Amino acid sequence: MWGHVVKRLIQAPLILLIVSAAIFAITRATPGDPIQIMLGSQTSPDAVAALRSVFRLDEPLHIQFFFWLGDLLRGDFGNSIRLNIPVLELLSERLPISLTLAGSAMFFAFIVSIPLGIIAAIKRNTWIDYLATGYTLLGFAIPNFALAIVLIYIFSIQLGWFPITGIGSSSNVGEGVWGMVRPYVLPAVALGTLQTAVFTRLLRSSMIDVLTQDYIRTAHAKGLRPSTILIIHALRNAMIPFVTMAAIQFAYLIGAQVTIEYTFAIPGMGSAILSAVVNRDFPVVQGFVIIVAIFFLIANIVADILYSVIDPRIRHES
Repeated sequence: MWGHVVKRLIQAPLILLIVSAAIFAITRATPGDPIQIMLGSQTSPDAVAALRSVFRLDEPLHIQFFFWLGDLLRGDFGNSIRLNIPVLELLSERLPISLTLAGSAMFFAFIVSIPLGIIAAIKRNTWIDYLATGYTLLGFAIPNFALAIVLIYIFSIQLGWFPITGIGSSSNVGEGVWGMVRPYVLPAVALGTLQTAVFTRLLRSSMIDVLTQDYIRTAHAKGLRPSTILIIHALRNAMIPFVTMAAIQFAYLIGAQVTIEYTFAIPGMGSAILSAVVNRDFPVVQGFVIIVAIFFLIANIVADILYSVIDPRIRHES
């Protein structure tokens, strides 16, 4: 198993190189000059040319790429053209908020989808199963920004239980644990509902497949307790595809928070990327995409390790 992990780690630099080349090409292919957008149309050509030289935008594209790649290998993500601050500084401010929000959304998805998927599989083709399936269809159908507006109206405006904004604010520090958690509740529910639907459908399908296996019938014939059969034998094997999807979804959530961050005024990575794309802030877009790619790689490696924990046979097969 560890040999497989080492192979994945060796492959990671090549994958990141391909991702970096792709995002560099895409950003340069988008119309609009970031220097001209920042300075405005009334700026003198000499000022535009001087600033383009500072950010090496006057060099040929392949030279720009190699300069950026060399800086990246030294841990330098460059400076934001729009904000004139290091991209790493911007990342250090925004990434923890996005990670916390993604973790909160995944926690909500887990506590809802795991029991719901298990119950739906056990009560297959009953009203409980139909109710769970209906919930997943609703989760797929409602856009997260629309759900966010509904949640704000009900739980913030009408009931006053949760604040609309507040994530990233220092004013919550003195309010204890609940004061720190409250601002994350509605964004986490709005962001994690789609993942709840994905996980519930996946776990239900996987559990139904596992529960029809011969070793489950053998376990029943031996007189094992239903709870032991369900948790130790069925759920453990059904969780293997669940772990894969969870790893992918967590990395996906880090870069898919734009609408939720905009709705709840959250200063995370999503809003920073949106602003960078609008202003053609190449270093910020490139740096943030590389970070998301790194999280995808880490999530997949962690999933591989968890496979060996859930099913020891995978360790010997790798």
